[in-house]
Amino acid sequence: MTVPRSKPAAPRAHNAAASRRLILQHAIAEFAIQGVAGARTAAIAEAAGVNKALLYYYFKNKESLYSAALHEVFSGLVEDVLPMLEGRLRPGEKLLRFTRAHFEYLIHNPHYPRLIQQELLRARNTGEPSSDFRAISTAHFIPLERAGLRAVEDGIRCGEFRKVEGGSALSTMLGVNVFYFISAPIMRMVRGNDPFSPPCIRRHIATSLDFIGAWLFMDRSYGIRLAKKIAAAPSALPRRAGGGRLGRAGGAIRQADALPASRGVGASEGKRASDEC
Repeated sequence: MTVPRSKPAAPRAHNAAASRRLILQHAIAEFAIQGVAGARTAAIAEAAGVNKALLYYYFKNKESLYSAALHEVFSGLVEDVLPMLEGRLRPGEKLLRFTRAHFEYLIHNPHYPRLIQQELLRARNTGEPSSDFRAISTAHFIPLERAGLRAVEDGIRCGEFRKVEGGSALSTMLGVNVFYFISAPIMRMVRGNDPFSPPCIRRHIATSLDFIGAWLFMDRSYGIRLAKKIAAAPSALPRRAGGGRLGRAGGAIRQADALPASRGVGASEGKRASDEC
């Protein structure tokens, strides 16, 4: 006679949140590397140091675990950045800080681009986005897009920005960061350096913000000065010592140590960064 498998006892409250986060952390890595079809819950449980019964206590099946992993990765950026975009800063400062925060989030969450690419491939293969991707877009991408567009429109209206098309402007700003990650393996080979070394990270932040300041602002010299100030600030976001959830989802990685120091890039350090990058 088959003995029915008993459900695991509910974990104690003080361990529950930590166990769930640990499972999600390893699930994010497994899904990013293996894809939804190739990922194994047994491998995730083993990596997290828990048994499968406990994994299924929190997540009823692999699909629900995948959905939770996607939301864990993509929610961090909107939680950090949206309040700033909807706040009372001037439009130029909002968009420069948004661009830097987006780049730093990608640095801390290396699985973010992979998971997006997988969802885009699924959409192309099936002819439409998955229900998970639709939910993520509604909860995270669309609010950020709308807030970013409002910042562009407000900047044009008040005379801070040149007259540009809002959607294309946002794509250009974030595209500078996305291409950096896509091209990193080639740049490592061609230039013979590590794109994720501290000097190269600092250099990209300073250069990308300088580009936006020179291109977007009506007063080009003011845009460049503001970009330099934000690139040298201790945090991408105002009045914060750290990055909130920046760097939590997916676990911190070596590149996280490459974020700018509070004094920014000094003259000698800037020259060294330029030589290396």
